[in-house]
Amino acid sequence: MRDNALHHAFPIVAAAIGNRFGIQVKVGGDQAYTDGKLIQLPAYNGNDPDYQDYAWGLLAHEAAHLRYSDFTITYGQSVLRRRLCGAIEDVRIEYELAKDFPGTRLTLRTVIEKMIASGGFVAAREEDHPANVLYGYVLKSLRARVLGQTALNPLVEISERVLKFHFPAGAVIRLKGLLSEVPDSLTSESDCLHLADRILTMIEQECEKPVQEDTQQQQNQPVQGDADAEANGSKGDTEPDDGHDHSIANTGDAEPSAESSGSGETTDRDDTSGMELLEQEDGQDYQPLMATLQSASDAYFDRDVFDVVKSALALDDRDAPETVMPVGLKPLGNAAAGLSLLNQVQSESVKIRAALQGWVQSQRLDRSHPACRGRRVIGRRLSQLALSDPKVFARRVVKPAPNTAIHLLLDKSDSMDEPVWGGKNQSVANRLSIALEASMALTLAFEGIAGVNPGMTAFPGRDDTSVFRLLEHGERVRAHSAAFSLRAGGTTPMTEAVWFAAAALLRCREPRKVLLVMTDGQPNDILSTLEILQRCRNSGIETVGVGLGLDVSHLFPAAIMINELRELRSQLFALSKAVLLAAA
Repeated sequence: MRDNALHHAFPIVAAAIGNRFGIQVKVGGDQAYTDGKLIQLPAYNGNDPDYQDYAWGLLAHEAAHLRYSDFTITYGQSVLRRRLCGAIEDVRIEYELAKDFPGTRLTLRTVIEKMIASGGFVAAREEDHPANVLYGYVLKSLRARVLGQTALNPLVEISERVLKFHFPAGAVIRLKGLLSEVPDSLTSESDCLHLADRILTMIEQECEKPVQEDTQQQQNQPVQGDADAEANGSKGDTEPDDGHDHSIANTGDAEPSAESSGSGETTDRDDTSGMELLEQEDGQDYQPLMATLQSASDAYFDRDVFDVVKSALALDDRDAPETVMPVGLKPLGNAAAGLSLLNQVQSESVKIRAALQGWVQSQRLDRSHPACRGRRVIGRRLSQLALSDPKVFARRVVKPAPNTAIHLLLDKSDSMDEPVWGGKNQSVANRLSIALEASMALTLAFEGIAGVNPGMTAFPGRDDTSVFRLLEHGERVRAHSAAFSLRAGGTTPMTEAVWFAAAALLRCREPRKVLLVMTDGQPNDILSTLEILQRCRNSGIETVGVGLGLDVSHLFPAAIMINELRELRSQLFALSKAVLLAAA
């Protein structure tokens, strides 16, 4: 796909990514969200690489939720419990997704790096609510260690120092031990919730320990930065003159800061990379801390990083149309009917393949060209040697195979059930059966030609929100012949069907991509169909229309019309030959 046309293909690429993850994508409107069944992306039409990076990252993250998360889990009244479980679950699902789709590791790392650069992901501050400090440290440290998002390491170091300021030393030590269980010990979101409960129970235990015991732990586990303080001649119990009232740091009574107020607005935080935090005084009473943690509301927490991403993707165009990417279903099919159809078209398919293969091979061999080297001399050019022209040898140049992905998109709407008379015996069949017969013969021929990768989809599926995947690219017709035993029905949701087929083509490795649409009716929405077809062409996908008793040249720059359905097979052959010769 041409880079300068990428922005024209945003909905198609988004659908291709969603399709690859096995999730449904809706593009349109002005907001990004997930409802537990599909992912909504705004109808973006620009060329901002940051926007696209955010979109692909959001798709990956939400796809991981749809694939691996349990949407039935309840968290009770504790906001901290929910946020801790969410932080651990986010890391678990992204880790699992990277097993199946390794490229998502880079996609998600890019989003985190951009969020850090833009101030959407920040380190903890001393005046933050203790619950937010704990949540932020868990999220950042796990992302950095488990997911390899190393740009977070400086933020983790600062956040750990803030954590040590707010929490007992023993709690910090034991927290690291519990987090070391991620990801190996987690197989579900229930496991993540159990770990969050263990963390909270552990903190409660540490807060209830006698003061003398915790003081001894602090002495044995010096806070990071003590060495620097000692080198500067400062004492660990000296309070820095930073203007903060540290006496209320653990009370939880302070008002939430602007960046954690839940308003969605983010203010710049001071650079705390060089700050020296005050240690808790010896004999600090941590018993009130647990109540402070459990009573924390959402207002005290930083926004979820992917909620910030969703806000970054929001558009101002509230009138943008919404188009849902249809679900690709495998039809139930009929194995006996499919095998019968396969046997019926097999002999003709062999003839079509032989003819197409012959045309392709003849085009791959150019006429002989004069060359300086070779095994065969061109007699009539020997006189050129006297003119110091050494090009007297004949050389043939072999062109590469077509290297083309072709996707056939077949309309199976109600009108395709109309009867067609044919043959000497006046046998009757409907339009769809003839179209399926011709398409199967052609697809069967394609799969035997080097450099051609066929696929086929019928629309609509069970309804206008789905399509039937008859043949995926890379599959063999014989193994999926049952899918070709379809019945006509439904309307003509061509926009959605073209979108689905284009997404399938974009996943193919072949550099040349051709979409061939067969239809006997007008699309449900002509304007949106024209738009998606133009996006296909801008994305490097050639579009060809075959109108069955209908002129479709207003939709497709390259189009043919077949008035007699009996002409379909020969016309498809001629059209396919032209497509393959253009590729050879």
